[in-house]
Amino acid sequence: MKKHLFGMALAVSVMLLTGLASAQTIDDIQVYSATGAPASPYAGQTVTVGGVVYVVPGTYNSGTHYIQSANGGIQFFMNGTGLTYGDIVEITGTVSTFSGEIQIGNPSISLLGSGPEPTPTELTIAEILDYEQVGNFVTTVGTVVRTVFNGGNEDFFIADGPDTIQVFIDEDTGIDLSGVQVGDLYRITSPVVNFNTIIELKPRRQSDLVENPGGDTVPVIQNVNCVDWVRLANEAIEVTADITDDSAVVAAQVYYRDNNLDGTGPGSWSSAAMSLQSGSTWLGVIPAPHASDVVDFYVSATDDGAQTVTNPGSAPTGFYSAAVGITSIYEMQYVHPDSAGQSTPYLDKPLNIRGIITASPGQAGTVSRMVVQEADPSPEFGSLNGDFAGTYAYGGVLVFEGTGLDPGNWFQGDLVEIGGRADEYFGLTEMIPHNRSAIYLVEFGQDLPPATRVQTRVLADDVTNGGEAWESVWVKTFTAAVIDTAGSAQYGEYMIADKDSRADSLIVAPEAVLAYVPTLGDVLTVEGYMDYAFGEFRIVPISDEFIVQSAASSVEVPTIEKAGGFHSISPNPFNPSAEIRFVLNRENLVQLNVYNLRGEKVRTLIQDRLPATEYKFVFDGKDDAGQALASGTYFARLRIGSEVMQVRKMSLIK
Repeated sequence: MKKHLFGMALAVSVMLLTGLASAQTIDDIQVYSATGAPASPYAGQTVTVGGVVYVVPGTYNSGTHYIQSANGGIQFFMNGTGLTYGDIVEITGTVSTFSGEIQIGNPSISLLGSGPEPTPTELTIAEILDYEQVGNFVTTVGTVVRTVFNGGNEDFFIADGPDTIQVFIDEDTGIDLSGVQVGDLYRITSPVVNFNTIIELKPRRQSDLVENPGGDTVPVIQNVNCVDWVRLANEAIEVTADITDDSAVVAAQVYYRDNNLDGTGPGSWSSAAMSLQSGSTWLGVIPAPHASDVVDFYVSATDDGAQTVTNPGSAPTGFYSAAVGITSIYEMQYVHPDSAGQSTPYLDKPLNIRGIITASPGQAGTVSRMVVQEADPSPEFGSLNGDFAGTYAYGGVLVFEGTGLDPGNWFQGDLVEIGGRADEYFGLTEMIPHNRSAIYLVEFGQDLPPATRVQTRVLADDVTNGGEAWESVWVKTFTAAVIDTAGSAQYGEYMIADKDSRADSLIVAPEAVLAYVPTLGDVLTVEGYMDYAFGEFRIVPISDEFIVQSAASSVEVPTIEKAGGFHSISPNPFNPSAEIRFVLNRENLVQLNVYNLRGEKVRTLIQDRLPATEYKFVFDGKDDAGQALASGTYFARLRIGSEVMQVRKMSLIK
């Protein structure tokens, strides 16, 4: 197996780890077959390894890290670590794989110290195309031979003689490839990645791509950002960028123009000189006032060799955009229910929103998500009139930041402003911040918007789009019964209905593990935000306090639906038998079963197609094997076709 030293500083760091890690080395763990399939002899085992961090969370997503030691590199995933470049760590976890690459799963971390970022090893492309290099931090030089730029995740290929390797650009890195062309010579610095047996390079930041290495390299512009993305028409916009060069940067400019959300009538480009602040950070100011609702901009830099580059590299065709002013979440979300398409009218457009966090990072499932809602009900004018005026319908939105939001920074009740763009993710409208720094705290400790009571049928409606109005809004159900727990054990989901038909049912999908265990027939109210996933609306309670059980024995709603339903169960409590009566209003498939408190079926009473009439059935208190059931609580569940699903509680007392 190949062994590599990655600089004296790293060697010293690794020596500090001696005696702390177990006998397995990263090189022992990182084993692949000749075709690239994971073949670690420690697969599934718990191991401890040490190294220095060289890929930090927020690079590709909210939790991917890479560490480098003297005997190899490896990845692990964990949210909220706060680790940074050069941190010396010890990782204990299970050897597993992700997308074909070996990693340390379910890790626990010990921070042992900090130092410089590891020095990448200089390798040829031929040397990198060896599965023994997977996980290692390397640098190589090659000529661009092919580009595949389609927006979002992109890649290109570099070659050195007969050897070619793919360079994959994760969109979360913000790396701009618009200046990369076939024939350019580049130095690429990156971890070696195994993506389902394909060895790739995966640069971390713009400076990991250096054009014309060995000569007078062109300037590198990265981390283009606004000091504050949320600006009003009378406020200047300050733009910063990190600009580096192998010799010297002699000038930098920010170019800007007014534009409109509808893309019509962009103005002409103007420029303002940028000034060096400290280190490699340059600052330019786009003056106010702004005559439109969007300002476009890009950055240009020139070195002492008179070489000029831009970021984006395709400028002025490519540029960044900052919205001017605040767009209400109502305007962002509202689409008339009769419209064929229900996507936000602001799809892929820049905008700024303002609202209260109702579900903070972590409460909303992961540190990449939080939910924000308008502080006040919708105004009674414009497109939100009629049934929605004065309500919170269309007033909530999911905020998604792929590189992760620090759960220690954002809390329920924070009033925030966010600059970003609108997106749709499989039917769920999202606000995508420009970056993690484009979220600003205005005030904290605000009262949450009151939960709106909405019927389960309306919340779950994806046919006439009734549920669309409540997407990401904080709501509360009316008193409802648990009618199905089939998904509880595996997915933590269950169904409730505030009437007796399955057509009225709503999925409850807690994102956290709660103490409450759903039981057929339980009567409760659920409070939370509305989500949309796998083609269905779901209510998400974020803690047990938002699930309130009722002492009522049944839901106080009519029991006879159009297709039929329960009429009565008597006596109740019963011993030794009870008469169950139900009505069938038209011929249909009928199923009548009895379940215990654990949701286990103990008796099948009816499973047949029956004609329309009123039925009486005597339940004798025995199971399917003819054995007498013990005293306790049981549930009769009546299903009529696909239209009715009713549950009634029964008590057997001996």
